[in-house]
Amino acid sequence: MTEAGDAQRQQSRPTREELSEATNRLLAEIDAAFASDRWALLDTRTPQVTWRLYDGAALRYCAELLRELGAAVDGGLEYATRSLARSLIEATVFSLYIHFGGHEAVVAAGQAVRHSAEGVQAERDRINRKLAASRKDALRRLRKVRAHNANIARRNSSRPDLPPMAMIPPPHVPQLEPSRVDLSDFIARFGPLQAQALPVSVMIDQLSEWAPTRGLAQESLRSVYLDYRRLSMSGTHASTHLLDELFEPGHYIRIADRPVPNDAGLMLWDVGLYYTAFVAEWVLSAADCPTLESTRIRIWTQPQPNGRAPWQQDD
Repeated sequence: MTEAGDAQRQQSRPTREELSEATNRLLAEIDAAFASDRWALLDTRTPQVTWRLYDGAALRYCAELLRELGAAVDGGLEYATRSLARSLIEATVFSLYIHFGGHEAVVAAGQAVRHSAEGVQAERDRINRKLAASRKDALRRLRKVRAHNANIARRNSSRPDLPPMAMIPPPHVPQLEPSRVDLSDFIARFGPLQAQALPVSVMIDQLSEWAPTRGLAQESLRSVYLDYRRLSMSGTHASTHLLDELFEPGHYIRIADRPVPNDAGLMLWDVGLYYTAFVAEWVLSAADCPTLESTRIRIWTQPQPNGRAPWQQDD
């Protein structure tokens, strides 16, 4: 990563108060930048202006996720903390992809939105087709059952001397209305832009390719993807691994109301602070906005070459 200033690296585990104070300073610097005339852009719809708007908005998105991450840690919201940390890593990758990819990256991001919207539309059509087929089949079976029951009723009426035959229970006919979700107008806004997926792994591969030549880094960024996937396992997607955290061991196992408290929340806040400061330093400096706090906090939280926090000691 880039070197800047003579700020001191973080030498001890940060406290909640230190993380909160640093977050407030970083967010204040970002707020001041966006309130300045540097980010008052005439909407000319040119590629350069479009890129700058999305470049700034992506940073703002990271900043708001950081703000909410800190609030989740303060509130002891374990699962929200993990989910927000994962979202912040994804937002960081996306923001850097936009920043270094320019207008072409904005176009690729738009293609990804169209791809997602068309996926929702296709899934709606699949669900509606299946619902219509199920309803048609149920009505066909209902007609047969009614015909059989009519015959049974006539037989029971004509032969009162015999034990009555039981009627056949009618099948359930689906009453669910077809989904009216319609993203046609939304999709049409993309005009001739073709749908194309943009996975996080693809953005990270591209950033790793750009990194040495554009000053982003000298090493591969694939380790960021590992952090993203690990957080997917530990907080975003339901799994037996998550449920294991709720078992209280003993002769009788009980179900706890929440996972056992740990300091992982502060660690995730620390990492999220680094990512946001790193993005802010690039985006704000490109717009000639001050980055004193972004640089100071980025250096304070910058991981060691082995990926561990700056305050962690080697075993």
